[in-house]
Amino acid sequence: MQNGPPIIGVSPAIVRISDLINHVADTGLNIVISGETGVGKEVIAQNLYQKSPRRGKPFVKVNCAALPEGLLESELYGYERGAFTGAEQKKRGKFELANGGVLFLDEIGDMPLLLQSKLLHVLQSGEFAPLGSEKEFKTDTWLIAAT
Repeated sequence: MQNGPPIIGVSPAIVRISDLINHVADTGLNIVISGETGVGKEVIAQNLYQKSPRRGKPFVKVNCAALPEGLLESELYGYERGAFTGAEQKKRGKFELANGGVLFLDEIGDMPLLLQSKLLHVLQSGEFAPLGSEKEFKTDTWLIAAT
């Protein structure tokens, strides 16, 4: 992950955002960033990552609005060979790829409710199961979401 663009400015809003980033970056608490399209939510996520103890670890981005439900689930959790038609080999999911680092879920409000409930399970337990697997795997992933 390359460094995101720095947040530069002296307006009260920019100073407040910069202070907030500095305050929460090392907490490890999962974060939801909300705002209109184009206001820089991904830039904020990248700055949180760069100021956190996880910098240098993976920063994995998923745009939840860009993928249909079935594909989004397999992207997040991965799948085992034979899990569905066309799954000819095992594929690692984004939670596995982001392990130790950050998973940035953009447009999380567009994620179908069923997948939101599965995401809640991962947040509460720290475990996920790839499609086609009954085994759950541990993940140490800091989740930053944007709406």
